[in-house]
Amino acid sequence: MKFVSFLYLICTIISLSIFFWLYLTDVKKSLCQNIMILITTFSYFGYFQQSLSTQLNEYILATKIVYLSGSFIPMLYFFVICEICHIPLHKKFTIPLILFQTVTYTCACTIGFSDIFYKNIDFNFINGIYSLTKEYGPSHFLYVFSMFGYFISGLLISLILGFTKKNINYKELRTILIFCGAALSLYIVKRLVSLPFDISAFSNILLVMGAMSPIYHTNLFTVNENLEIVNEQLNKLGFITFDYKLNYMGSNKYALNVFTELNNCKICKPVITEQKELLLLIKNVESYKELLKYSTKKKGHSTIKSNNFKLNNRVYETRIHTINNFLGHLVGFTIEFIDETEHYRAIELTERYNENLTKEVNEKTKRIRYIQEKTILGMAQMVESRDLSTGGHVKRTSEVVRIFSKKLLNSKLKLSEDYLNLVIRSAAMHDLGKIGVDDAILRKRGKFTDDEYSVMKKHSAIGQKMIKDILSDVEEKDFIKISQNVAHYHHEKYDGSGYPDKLKADEIPLEARIMALADVFDALVSERCYKEAFSYDKAFSIIKEESGSHFDPTLVEIFMTCRDELEKYYDNCEKY
Repeated sequence: MKFVSFLYLICTIISLSIFFWLYLTDVKKSLCQNIMILITTFSYFGYFQQSLSTQLNEYILATKIVYLSGSFIPMLYFFVICEICHIPLHKKFTIPLILFQTVTYTCACTIGFSDIFYKNIDFNFINGIYSLTKEYGPSHFLYVFSMFGYFISGLLISLILGFTKKNINYKELRTILIFCGAALSLYIVKRLVSLPFDISAFSNILLVMGAMSPIYHTNLFTVNENLEIVNEQLNKLGFITFDYKLNYMGSNKYALNVFTELNNCKICKPVITEQKELLLLIKNVESYKELLKYSTKKKGHSTIKSNNFKLNNRVYETRIHTINNFLGHLVGFTIEFIDETEHYRAIELTERYNENLTKEVNEKTKRIRYIQEKTILGMAQMVESRDLSTGGHVKRTSEVVRIFSKKLLNSKLKLSEDYLNLVIRSAAMHDLGKIGVDDAILRKRGKFTDDEYSVMKKHSAIGQKMIKDILSDVEEKDFIKISQNVAHYHHEKYDGSGYPDKLKADEIPLEARIMALADVFDALVSERCYKEAFSYDKAFSIIKEESGSHFDPTLVEIFMTCRDELEKYYDNCEKY
């Protein structure tokens, strides 16, 4: 008897040693595993008490303690298998199993005053050891059924996952099933062979040893737990918890370092602080709480991204998580904040770089555009220098178009500023085609003959082709199209009597109709070799008379409003 008692005592010490070793070394405390070890340890006290019992009542009490492990450890072992296989254990699944095992253990507790678990009990003293000779009652099958049921279920899970090739550690799973099979074998031997002591007592220690290594390694290399370790080591993640009434419930070390005033806060009391950043976080929680009152989702965990805050030259991103009880009811909040200073500094540097790059590109684009416009203007002035009758015409008409465009921008036509800017830039090229006209005609003093006029009229088509050939690879398509239209059609007339294609009304591109007004106005108020400069009254009178015949009536109406600006410009510009 002393030997058996000593053996049970050794098993108790081993079980307790395993528990403390796991408590000190395990990365994640497995609830199922720890409960299983504690129940096993407690059951060995029952076995030890059995070996020392000399009275029937003492032995029955010890037996009831022993059945605590027999009733719950197979279920807990099955839960450990599920944990290793990364199978989530939902409450709808675990609660019925726990209730079933509770019923089984309740039946075991009827030993001594009911025959539903044991019947016909005899207390015998054989070979120096007291033991029970019993006949199993009808509810004992629940105990046997659960024991074999959990083993078979674990085996089936292993086989199914083996066929589906799920990403689990099969080596550890195989180990835990081998120990489970060994423990079950000891129980079968106990039922088949009469021994001087209860051999099934050692099945519990086998189950504990079988679960110890696999669950330890599984938890050690769990990605989520590694993430928790990394966050702790990097010291970048803080947590502050509150109950539903926003009383302070605790925080981690990092949060205490960031908000030092939390060290003076009392648990279950409101936070009293003058630190504006901490007050802002609490206010955000209050706002989120109010928002949840009107939410259709009354149960279940939820998260919201809160306002970022800056503290001691550091930038923190914040999230608020709800804390829910086992019924899913909201009972509190957790503020999570993480130091993202480097991230935001990188964004700031990138934005600053992009801003500088954009500024540099815009400046270079502006410079290129300036060079292009100067080149175009130079070409136009070079052509103009061959024409004795149109000195300064290019520069003045471009300015007329600019003044006119300001009025058009705010007119009922609702023209875009980008479009009008392209028209202004195109104005300088309206007579570019004159470069293809013979000097004898271009520099002639006096009126042209019909043949000479026919040649002169070709400058519009020549200009259109030159613009296409010169600008097609260096300018945007919209500008090329508008410039071509200005050069080609600025001598068309609204009534269809113009050239080169005798277009009329809206058939004439709008930019050409705008250019026609500027071109004719400058010709009227400027001196030519065949005429004196007309007065402003006469010039505007002629344009008004030509409304509907030479010019677009709508444009004429708007052009007449430009008189003050045009007179001021022409009075101050150099006419040559």
